[in-house]
Parts: sequence; structure tokens; C-alpha cells
Amino acid sequence: MFGGRGPGSGDSNVVADGYDDVQIYDPATNQWAVSDGRVGSPAPLPQARGGTGKAVFVNGEFWVIGGETRAGAGATPNGVYARVDIYDPKRNRWRVGPALTTARHGTFPVLHEGRLLLAGGGESAGYSATSSVEVLWTR
Repeated sequence: MFGGRGPGSGDSNVVADGYDDVQIYDPATNQWAVSDGRVGSPAPLPQARGGTGKAVFVNGEFWVIGGETRAGAGATPNGVYARVDIYDPKRNRWRVGPALTTARHGTFPVLHEGRLLLAGGGESAGYSATSSVEVLWTR
């Protein structure tokens, strides 16, 4: 699990500054590892945010795409991100991916033949929608 809506979001779908937490569940041990700064814990997201939708697992890495915030650094004036951060769980490292043409949150990308297809999402934090479609190459 990567990020998520932060304090103040409650159960009412309110935009808040997001978390930079990474949480990994190991079903073999029934244990969670959390990015809490301890040795061996997962590295936190480079930019705290919520509303990223699902991360996509591509070639052994997780792609965390876009997201939203109330007042987080690096967001558009509409409170959304164009950034893509890629997590390598074997090395416990992040790298920057290709930026989105249209900053957005709430995406549910589909991986097809080495491409991530992103249709829709929201161009403003909170309730919003876009009809834009983008393709991100993963190679």
C-alpha cells in the first residue's frame, strides 16, 4: 500500500494532505512492514499523497501514478500531481518515472504489452473528472 489520504479526510471522502507511508503485508508470516524509519523497513514514498488509485506491478517494480493533496509540495494549483514514482521492492529504492501529460488522481491504469494505459481520473483534487487518455511506456 502506497500513501493515502491523510489527517482530516475521515470517512467522508474529503481531500487532505496525504501520507508517505508504504505498507507491505507478508501472508507467510501474517505481518506488516511499515515505512517507519527502522532498519529494513520499506522506504517511504518520495512525495506524500492520496488518491493515487492502484499501483501497477511492472517488471518487478510498483508504479505509483499521480495523486492528490490539499496543500502538498509539487502539486498543480488544482491539488493534483503529474509525477510517477517507481518502487523497486528488492532494492527498497524509489526512482522517478515519466511525468504525466495531464496531472490527475484516481486513476486505475491497465498494463498492456509494456504500456500503461490511463483513461480518466480527476484533474482537480476531490470530485472531478477528465476524459483525457495517456499512454506511459514502461521500457
